[in-house]
Amino acid sequence: MNDMNPATTYDHDFSAMFEKLHDRSLELAATSAEERVEKIKRLYRAVYDLRHEISRTGHSELGMDGKMHLVPLKGEVEFVCERLAGWMEREPVEDVLALQGRKGFIHYEPKGVVLHLATWNSPVLIAISPLIGMIAAGNAIVVKPSEITPNSAELVRKIIDGADLADDIAVVTGGPDVAESLLKLPFNHICYVGNNRVGKLVMKAAAEHFAGVTLEMGGKNPAIVAADADVADAAAKLAFARNLISGQVCLAPDYVLVEEQVREAFTSALVSSLEQMFNPEGAGFDKSKDLARIVNARHASRIKELIDDATGKGAEIVHGGNVDVDSCFVEPTVITGITDDMAIAQEEVFGPVIAISGVASNKAAIDEIAKRPKPLAIYIFTSSRETADWYLANTRAGTSAINNAVVQANIPTLPFGGVNHSGIGRLGGHAGFKEFSNARSVVEDALNPAEGTPMTYPPFPAEAAMFIDMLLTPSD
Repeated sequence: MNDMNPATTYDHDFSAMFEKLHDRSLELAATSAEERVEKIKRLYRAVYDLRHEISRTGHSELGMDGKMHLVPLKGEVEFVCERLAGWMEREPVEDVLALQGRKGFIHYEPKGVVLHLATWNSPVLIAISPLIGMIAAGNAIVVKPSEITPNSAELVRKIIDGADLADDIAVVTGGPDVAESLLKLPFNHICYVGNNRVGKLVMKAAAEHFAGVTLEMGGKNPAIVAADADVADAAAKLAFARNLISGQVCLAPDYVLVEEQVREAFTSALVSSLEQMFNPEGAGFDKSKDLARIVNARHASRIKELIDDATGKGAEIVHGGNVDVDSCFVEPTVITGITDDMAIAQEEVFGPVIAISGVASNKAAIDEIAKRPKPLAIYIFTSSRETADWYLANTRAGTSAINNAVVQANIPTLPFGGVNHSGIGRLGGHAGFKEFSNARSVVEDALNPAEGTPMTYPPFPAEAAMFIDMLLTPSD
């Protein structure tokens, strides 16, 4: 490890790097909004300057243009930079009886040193986007990109170097052993984007140091198609959403619950949409330039095992089903006849496979959803305001969209995150700034005690008991 520049290190003893960043965090806490904004703009400029390299790396690692992952970044940068000065101001609170005439306000201060463990499905975006809120809040940062996309991980290092942020942000590359070493350090907050299994390990490690955690972990996201929905519209949107990055998206719809009277029509429309989007000339889905590849052969094999297990237990493939593990290709696949004993009914697919099940009623749909942990997203397709609101009121999820899917991510005015198994905490925009800040409560009496609220000290008169009794009397 080079102590003069913590931006890149392969040494598993990260204590010296951590101490340097800890010391730096004390300076960063005192930075102004203007200084933080300037750093965020430098960060985005460095991403933009490497956009062509990011594009090529995306093709090599995921079979798609890497620039496509970056589209939301500019909007979030501009949103945060325009508003950060206001967010950093003291936030006054309502004057209530408990303040007894004193002032109350919230002072936002940095968490300190934050660890960010990023995943691989949008490798540059997921490594960089949370840094915006972390920088805005005034933290020192360690970011570990995923080893599954090593070329993108190196690009993250180049971005931080190019932005001249190596003193504030250390980039550490490597595998699970590196992450394990990092998790032994006393970070003030840990942000992890990935799966439940690692999320549990992160929470356990954070508990050792009482660190805060932000976990974004996805889940089995259901879509509901009501009988009154525009079937063609629902099918097109779900076909697109399920096959975005070949289904390797935490928000992607995993299964569809369709009211029985429109199930056949929806299934037919979904298959038709897949053909129109990804095989319009009939040359084969593997020839489509708009379909990404699975990140590696291990994940492609895992998806194949889910398909084979389902069909072996009676499920029917109505479209697709072809998998070439060696080329990391999974054909867009539609399955029906899923039962609870199939692995695909319980595990997040994270691939271009979607299951369709018919349901007899709204109640049957929510009963099916309730069998599984709370998802990151629920999608509701209906032409009825009443139906949409009923589903929102009777289901639980981190996010939702009505008559669309996956569009609720990267909107800076909306907090993004899961609930329980699908995540903890919120990212993006103002929510991201708050997530990586400590909201310190402050009560202020007058700077001149003679002008402040009078205090009462012992010994208390007998009338004090009557006064307390009066305070405790119910208002109605």
